[in-house]
Amino acid sequence: MGRQALLRHQPDLCYFAKDLKGRFIAANAGFVAMIGLKTEGQVLAKTDFQVWPGFLAEQYTKDDAMVIASGAPLVNKVELVLRRDRTASWFATTKAPLRDPGGAIVGIEGLCRHLKKAKEPPEKSLRMPAVIGHIMDNYAGKIDIPALAALEYLSVKQFERRFKQEYGMVPVKYIQRIRLDAARQLLAVTRLPIARIGREAGFYDGSHFSHQFTKYTGLSPKAFREKHLQPPD
Repeated sequence: MGRQALLRHQPDLCYFAKDLKGRFIAANAGFVAMIGLKTEGQVLAKTDFQVWPGFLAEQYTKDDAMVIASGAPLVNKVELVLRRDRTASWFATTKAPLRDPGGAIVGIEGLCRHLKKAKEPPEKSLRMPAVIGHIMDNYAGKIDIPALAALEYLSVKQFERRFKQEYGMVPVKYIQRIRLDAARQLLAVTRLPIARIGREAGFYDGSHFSHQFTKYTGLSPKAFREKHLQPPD
């Protein structure tokens, strides 16, 4: 049984594959259910922009392009997804180049795993799971880097070096990305005041929040909401 055939029968894992034009060419039952459809046929030949809200599709296609250009996998990217009722769920996505028998890259394939809802135990398969779990539960408040280092029984310098090796950035930058992703979700699925969204995402200085958000997304919080606010159900 080939890899794709095997993964089609793993409903706890959300498997997908796309061609170089970003069109889905495979999706298992877990992925189909995650995006709210019923059959693989409803997914095939569609792009992210036909499946996800625009702000998510933009990020996913950007990640795809990075994997295709570098030929290197993107491993366990932790992402926060807020539903319309504002319940939070965490997912970890791994993407890798899809190659033909000659080794040429012909697309990407990936696995997406539901990690946890707020306050549930962290996923053990994550690297440094206690640290990531603490960040996911506490991103809206102050996160002390020495306390994170203590969770791994490391000095701050040792911890920062190891964290960067595992996740490609220092802890402070990783925490900021989690906070900005949370703000992005809130702007798209709620009508909360922008200042309050900044606070709920862990930014207590409005100008700093606006500057960092604009740098991260290319749009101010107000412009991002105007472009991506989802209509009510």
